[in-house]
Amino acid sequence: MTISLSKVVVSMSMLLAIIFSLNFNVGVGGEDDLIPPPIVVVSIYNRLNNKELGVHCKDKHTDFGFQRVSVGHMWGFTFRPNPLWFTSLYFCSFTWYGAPVHRFDIYDHNRDKHACETCVWDIFETGPCRATDNDSVQCYAWKQ
Repeated sequence: MTISLSKVVVSMSMLLAIIFSLNFNVGVGGEDDLIPPPIVVVSIYNRLNNKELGVHCKDKHTDFGFQRVSVGHMWGFTFRPNPLWFTSLYFCSFTWYGAPVHRFDIYDHNRDKHACETCVWDIFETGPCRATDNDSVQCYAWKQ
């Protein structure tokens, strides 16, 4: 029994089309269908009491290096979420005088995909807080 080359090509094309549509949630409707996804802006404000904030953020591929942020000032970065797997994760460590290193996932696609395209974070000693669309504030605990 022989299989013609054209049947193999058609079968592979159909399989790739199915995999492609599942990865992009074709037919589901929603923000994840936007290809390319919109750029996300992350802004981190130092809201510590008279202490300089040290910030070091990165993801699997990009390391923004250590940044010093004066009281009341901001540092930030932009990125485009992963268009294939929708799994973007940016994590940061935060330091200031007299405290241990604190860690937090500053952008987690599962948590933030519908919450913000401009993610404004205020960093307090008690934890990071983010303004929401309805003018309220959502605060989080530091990661253990």
